[in-house]
Formats: sequence, structure tokens, C-alpha cells
Amino acid sequence: MKKIICLAVLVFSFLISVKAYGALSPFEKELVKISNEIASSQHIPKGTKLAVLGFQESATKAQMLFSSIIEDDLAGALINKMPGRIIAKNHIETVLRELKIAKDDVFDQKNRKQFGKLLSADFIVTGSYWISDGIVNLNIVVVDIENGLALFSSKLKLKQSYFPEGYFRSQSSGKF
Repeated sequence: MKKIICLAVLVFSFLISVKAYGALSPFEKELVKISNEIASSQHIPKGTKLAVLGFQESATKAQMLFSSIIEDDLAGALINKMPGRIIAKNHIETVLRELKIAKDDVFDQKNRKQFGKLLSADFIVTGSYWISDGIVNLNIVVVDIENGLALFSSKLKLKQSYFPEGYFRSQSSGKF
């Protein structure tokens, strides 16, 4: 009887997860795929910690609302695949304020190492995006904080119509 109950619970759980995944937008589905690739990458050692930050629009270098959405959604997908290894956004923002630097300044060699040390992060997950002919192009890169080397890269393309218009409006400069 216990086996039947366990089997029923497993089947029910599987059906819920399939339904939940099916409810994801095309963008969210792609981020889940990328988070799976990052989590299983042989170049990112088990137990290392990652900070997700710094997505910007390539042409203007502006921080748009979409930048924050990418960071939040990708961090959420990574947390589900790599629990306990993703640095919380509020902690990242606290360290940036303490160092008195903007997200863009993290990639300077001196700032990158100091940022990583204070954050206890081994890698930064970052990237850029641009919109061309109604297509949102998103590049995601995982960078080693110690040496600045890119260890993982992925690119995705989605129709701009998948996103509400407000996603691409400008927001603050990123200075804290």
C-alpha cells in the first residue's frame, strides 16, 4: 500500500511540474534551459558560487527594465538548479554600494576581484542584449572573477512580441 501511495505522489508531482513548465513563457523556458546548461557545465566546478548581474542593452549601454528582468528570472532559474550557490540580489546591491561602484564597473580587474572577495562569489553571470528587426538577441556569459576568463556562453533569440512593451523602457543608470 505504501508503494502505491508513493507512486501516486510521484506521478502527481511529475504532472504538476510538467504543467508548471508548460505555463512558462518562451523567454522563461529558454532561461530554464540555459540554467540547466550552466549547472551542468564541466567548466563551472561544483560548490562554486555565482552572482547574476550587469545585463545591459548593447547599443546604448543603458540599464533597461528588461535588464533587471533578465537578472531576476535567470537568478531564479539558477537557484532552482543550483540551490545555495547563487548570491542574493540584495547582497550584491549592498556590496556595490559599499564599494561605491556601478554594475558596469565590476568588470574592471581591480573592482572584479574586490567585488568577488566581498561577495564570496567565484563567478559572475552577465551578458548583453539588443533588439534587431523585432528579435531580442540575448548573450549570457559566465566569467571567472579571479582571472576574468569567460567559461560559458550562450545566446538566445526571441521575438520581441513575446514581451510587454514596457520591458524595454529605460531605468536608472545603475549607480547606487
